[in-house]
Amino acid sequence: MSSDVSQPNHSEDLKVLFEDLAPPPEIGRVSEQPLLLLPQQALDAAVDCGLLLNWEMIDIFQRNLNASFGLLRRLAGARSFSEIVELQTTHLSNQLAALIGQTDELLTLSVRTTIDVLRGNHEF
Repeated sequence: MSSDVSQPNHSEDLKVLFEDLAPPPEIGRVSEQPLLLLPQQALDAAVDCGLLLNWEMIDIFQRNLNASFGLLRRLAGARSFSEIVELQTTHLSNQLAALIGQTDELLTLSVRTTIDVLRGNHEF
């Protein structure tokens, strides 16, 4: 029993992703700027990109930790069980919204820095 599963063709997706990275059509002359990065330059750019993402994640962790400590301070001052439940519900709702925003923030930063590295613009 053979199943004829066709593999998706991602060549069009890659073409769309990298079409703005293609050299300009006026390539009748030799450009002073290389089209591809040298291996050391590419490695340096990738390291810079990784450091930028690490610092952004540390900032996000710090914000989340501060929000959790804020919740603990408010819980310590709660006077009833219903107030505790309300505080936790509000905190959970706020943290979920923050998580969605932080995910979008990291995704945008990742894509932007990756495109910058591919283009050779790695001054973040």
